[in-house]
Amino acid sequence: MKDNQTSEEPILINMSVAASLLGYQSGVVIRNLIDEELLRTYRLPDSTRIMVDKREVLALIQPAPKKQEPK
Repeated sequence: MKDNQTSEEPILINMSVAASLLGYQSGVVIRNLIDEELLRTYRLPDSTRIMVDKREVLALIQPAPKKQEPK
């Protein structure tokens, strides 16, 4: 594999692994993100299993907003 191809090819993970990366136990949240078109789906040849790109999942993680200190 050439160095310039590694960043372009998706790193495929299943929905339960993707949910775990986001802190959920169920893949339902990933299905919702797919329905909202925040994640693209991929399928491997000869498989019906839905996969997502790990980088796209990790890109959804955002820091929690800071709480304002009471005055």
